Amino acid sequence: MKQILIADKILIGKELVKNKAVIINEDKIIDVTDAFESEITHIPAKTFPSGSILMPAFIDTHTHLASYGLSLTKPNLNNFKSKKDVIDYSKEYIKNFERDIYIFLGYDESKWTDKNEITKEDLDKISKEKPIIFRRICGHKAVLNSKALEIVKNIQGVDFKTGIALEYLPLNIYEIFKPTIEEIKDGILKAQEIAINLGIKSIIDITNIESFKAYQELKREGKLKLRVGIVLYERYFEYIKKVGLEYNFGDDNLKFLGIKIFLDGSVGAGTADKLLKTNEELEVILKDCQNHNVQLLAHAIGQNAINQFINIFEKVVKNNYLRHRIEHFEFPYYEDIKRVSRLNIYVSMQPNFVALWGGFDNMYAKKLPLEVLKRCNPYRTIFNENINFAFGSDCMPLDPFLGIKGAVHHFLENERIDLNLSLYLYSTAGAKFLFMEDKIGKIERGYYSDLIVIDEKNLNLIETCF
Repeated sequence: MKQILIADKILIGKELVKNKAVIINEDKIIDVTDAFESEITHIPAKTFPSGSILMPAFIDTHTHLASYGLSLTKPNLNNFKSKKDVIDYSKEYIKNFERDIYIFLGYDESKWTDKNEITKEDLDKISKEKPIIFRRICGHKAVLNSKALEIVKNIQGVDFKTGIALEYLPLNIYEIFKPTIEEIKDGILKAQEIAINLGIKSIIDITNIESFKAYQELKREGKLKLRVGIVLYERYFEYIKKVGLEYNFGDDNLKFLGIKIFLDGSVGAGTADKLLKTNEELEVILKDCQNHNVQLLAHAIGQNAINQFINIFEKVVKNNYLRHRIEHFEFPYYEDIKRVSRLNIYVSMQPNFVALWGGFDNMYAKKLPLEVLKRCNPYRTIFNENINFAFGSDCMPLDPFLGIKGAVHHFLENERIDLNLSLYLYSTAGAKFLFMEDKIGKIERGYYSDLIVIDEKNLNLIETCF
């Protein structure tokens, strides 16, 4: 059925425009017209209140939605203010819930009043009989008790003396302790509902084969409401090559894009300055992606990994038709920003990180030298260099509004961007990352009517129109 949508302002490109109306029919936009002209038509109209913005639905270019869905069934430690509170809660949880293994997610010691690191000894005080794992919010660090360490004897990156595991185990926690397909599907449905209630319609999910299967089953069952681009972890690359799976294979609701690699770690885990691959290893992977038409997403937070990727990319890639990407790109040198622009490397950034950990008295400031901190997430500089970049959340948390606040109120004033540009980067700009810039992300005739209405002042969702 045709309907006219009228809001106080409409996001057209990078600008907020007044006195316009959008006409939709089923799932498509059929016209954008002057608001006064819409009043003389016979088409039913819906008018939103003063201060409303009609815009393309959010596109989150970097999620772990399936993993996030599973986490909704796990106890979360993110909101606690001290190590004592975390330990007390965990003891109570274990007393009340019977599990084969206890996985607690999302602890963030930078929020704690005592600031003390969690240790194996702390977890042993909770229980020595039951395996316990605490995973840090960044996903790059975990702490295990003695019982859990007995299970993971041959896994790399585990310090059995301290119980601390870096990179492999925390990043692959659901590979090591596997859920069923039905559990994954249930988690996706829970996470999907949260995403939609935040105004998100399209995502890129960096995930594993089992989750890819779960998405396919949900699509066949008619339960998948999001548009999903799938990126698989590097360990599946040989299978991808064998079956001949190539970038952008699928349809407008579910498609395969590529693989993700890690070139460094995270600030919170203290591994953002450590290279995880040699130049030779990276060159082999990038050449392989080129030869097999597979997009490459490279996790690179620190300047060392960013510089490494650009150097190898410049050597290997002549035309970035696969839209190879750098994920995070948090602390680049200015010279490397200019090179990314020249080489047409795509960049996905997470402004919620600035909202959570930015500032001169927050976690980044405590972990990093001032010279590095001053290069933190330079959105305005990147935009001025005409780079193809867009926003995503990394599900930390899955909340575009938090990210928008991080970009608009960046602690580095010269790197702030205004609201309309932030909305553009969280919607229109992300369409290219899904190879769907001719179908979603714009309020234009012929595009999908993936639209939302938000409150400009309070920065929250008024309504979804999809």
